[in-house]
Amino acid sequence: MFNNTNGTEHQGLFPVNTISTDTQAIAELVPVAFLIILANGLVLVLFSKRTQLRTPANYVLLSLAACDFITGVINIPLFIIVAFTPVITLLEFRYYMIVLVSVLNNFTAISACYHILAATTEKYLSIIWPVKHRLITRKTVFKVLQVVWVMSFIIAFIPFSWVNIEDTETQGKLTIGHVIFCLVAVFLLPYTFMIYAFVVIFKSISNRGKKNGSIISRSHFSRQAALERRCLILFAFMATVFLVCWLPWYILMLLYKVYNGEKGLEIAMQVYVLVRYATSIINPVLYTFFRRDFHTALKSLFKKQRSRRSSLPLSSIGDEVNQQVSSNKTEENLAIV
Repeated sequence: MFNNTNGTEHQGLFPVNTISTDTQAIAELVPVAFLIILANGLVLVLFSKRTQLRTPANYVLLSLAACDFITGVINIPLFIIVAFTPVITLLEFRYYMIVLVSVLNNFTAISACYHILAATTEKYLSIIWPVKHRLITRKTVFKVLQVVWVMSFIIAFIPFSWVNIEDTETQGKLTIGHVIFCLVAVFLLPYTFMIYAFVVIFKSISNRGKKNGSIISRSHFSRQAALERRCLILFAFMATVFLVCWLPWYILMLLYKVYNGEKGLEIAMQVYVLVRYATSIINPVLYTFFRRDFHTALKSLFKKQRSRRSSLPLSSIGDEVNQQVSSNKTEENLAIV
């Protein structure tokens, strides 16, 4: 049954017989996982503490943060256990875990891309079709996010349908077909629309500032256009970062499978392991520090924490004074008795 140990596209990253712990690889991956958890955990905390952030559009970013959080909490630790520790020794079970790790990484990558696509589409509707955009509610956004998660899950977990096929040649062809499908469905089609949306939105924003009218009206349009342009640049940068971090990975996977595990491609894939996780750190940093609503909520949260810390010494001093006074009164009462 298990005769395809060397026949999957995942073997370039997973040594078949891990008999010792690779401390260097673990030392490189653990800080990455920590930063991912810290950055995206901060976004989740901001949403829980600040109700003003809970707009329909921001729920897309919340869902994206949850997706990236999964990468830090589940994907990287599982990858470390399977690839760089001798914890799993049973060869057949190890093979299934290798496929699972690859599928989970694929799942979060697909989900992240579709989240960026949903955020871009929302911004496109808000500027190009503002009347229709007003009809978007939280319920509508939740339905879209459900579709994003379900589609990502289905596409990512397709390889499990042929995991037990004994014919390695058939398995290899199915894997190549799946990688090509991901390149089209996850990159080519979504990014074709995103590029179109970015171009149309930039043109619309540029034209708003040139509208005829009073000086006050033009000034208002210019300020509004500047805010929208800043938000759009943020989404465009997120989309570019994702493309740079993940598209080469999928291309390397395809080439690695086509050329039957070429040694040079194997080394390139191992180098790119860390690069593909960078998007899960960069995304939350971008919209936490460069979106006005998130940045304001972050400053407000830290100010509140500082005020609490500064008030603690005063309260403790007051408690000590009260305790001193009460003890003195007790001593006086005892003396009277």
